Amino acid sequence: MKMITYIIGLSIFFALSVYAQKSEIDKLIKPYVVTNNFSGSVLIAQYGRTLYSNAFGQMNKSYSLSNSKQTKFYLASVSMIFTSAAIMKLVEEEKISLGDHLSKYLPDYKQGYRLTLHNLLSQRSGIPAIGINKKVDYDSITKHPHTCEKLINYIKEDSLLFIPDSKYNHGRSDYIILAYIIEKVTGKPFGTYLKETIFDPLGMTNTGHSIGEKEIVTNLAVGYSAVGHYDVENAFQINWTSKTGHGSIYSTIEDLNKFAKAILGNSLLTKESWKKIFADYGSNVGYAWFIREHLGRSRFQMNGRSPGFSSYFAIYPHDKLVVIVLSNNYISLPPEIGKQLAALVLKKSFAKTNITTAKLSPADAARFIGKYKFDDKFYVKDYEMEVSFKDGNLSCTWGALIPIDEGKKQFNKFIHRDFWSNVEFTKNSQGEIEAMIYDGNKGIRVSELP
Repeated sequence: MKMITYIIGLSIFFALSVYAQKSEIDKLIKPYVVTNNFSGSVLIAQYGRTLYSNAFGQMNKSYSLSNSKQTKFYLASVSMIFTSAAIMKLVEEEKISLGDHLSKYLPDYKQGYRLTLHNLLSQRSGIPAIGINKKVDYDSITKHPHTCEKLINYIKEDSLLFIPDSKYNHGRSDYIILAYIIEKVTGKPFGTYLKETIFDPLGMTNTGHSIGEKEIVTNLAVGYSAVGHYDVENAFQINWTSKTGHGSIYSTIEDLNKFAKAILGNSLLTKESWKKIFADYGSNVGYAWFIREHLGRSRFQMNGRSPGFSSYFAIYPHDKLVVIVLSNNYISLPPEIGKQLAALVLKKSFAKTNITTAKLSPADAARFIGKYKFDDKFYVKDYEMEVSFKDGNLSCTWGALIPIDEGKKQFNKFIHRDFWSNVEFTKNSQGEIEAMIYDGNKGIRVSELP
């Protein structure tokens, strides 16, 4: 009887503990939802057991349809993890080799003899992204359906950006070519091969590769983009076939968790193949995954962002922890939410982002408005960022700046909404704003706006 009472008591304690954690997670996410910064679904699993699964916001605002755990979201660059897994499947079947030169599959590509499949998988080939040569506008390409071969034609004559294997460059082209190789070797469309070798075997029935805008996909979220500080609008519509291999997959949180289970259980592929996928080949990058520490733990992580959608998929292998955040807002918030959720589950301290809808007075805003010059290490070399003020809100050249409430009389820290980047303004010895720190990059104030 005592043992039964003990087990019942332990079960009640565990249930209350889980309930408290769920409540804390809901509380963490809610401020992002009510300010229109997050709309999507979230899943946390550990040791093969789902700890938390929930959905927020709407999958279709026009019809007031709510997101659910079964809502499908485009994954953007997270799609690449399936391309790399498919390539490794072909390697295991001895249909291709990582050391194969690209010229074997694209004999008319003049740079092919210099590159191996390994160079492409690790994104260290030097092949430029479509549009970087200014011969074609990439945004215009995404409006129309494309085959892999047609996409490759846009970069076939380009020179390499650097010596192969000397640098990392996330430029899309590598994984478009890998998708083409999958089709050429198997004789099957890219999406068909993924379905037969990855999605169906793992029971990922809500995951697929887009074959174009005419395709009907049930429970697929509509994508939205940020407008101003707290509103959204319909995102720029694209034809996802233009992102084949690197951004064309849609999925759900539950399906991605099935893929995570395969990784942690060394199924679908051999242990040796997974090991190669998660090796660091330079710049903390494996085969379509970032290999980075977080909270003092090893973390395999990938995130994505394409018009209307953003995503985050992380695995902490030693803790058997999986964190998945999918969103139909074109705001790079999921990685931040994902890192905060991991810290919460692992009982590690983390800084909460206390965003606020509070307005700035003209006098307070006057401290910040002006132009800030960054150096050649910034995202755009020698860029001048302009900060302006209107209707109680600050904005920069790239979009809205949302204030962070630190409990002080004046705001000094902000979030750049679209990219969810950290912005802080620093003062000189006279107490005047002298610099803008954007994601750790310092921009010197060079002028004040009239």
